[in-house]
Amino acid sequence: MATIDDIANLAGISAKTVSRVLNDDKAVKPITREGVLGAALKLEYRPNVQAGNWFWERQI
Repeated sequence: MATIDDIANLAGISAKTVSRVLNDDKAVKPITREGVLGAALKLEYRPNVQAGNWFWERQI
C-alpha cells in the first residue's frame, strides 16, 4: 500500500505538499498538482480511511 511519503519521494516534493494536493488546496500550482496525482496513480494510492477515522475519534 502506497503512502504519502512514497508519493512525495516519486514526485520529488515534500509530504506536506502531497497532503495539500490530496486535500484539494487551491494554492498548489497546477503543474505540482499534476505531478502528485500522476505519482499517486502510478503507485495506485488509496487513502487509509481507518487512519482518518482514528484521528477524528481521538479528537472527541
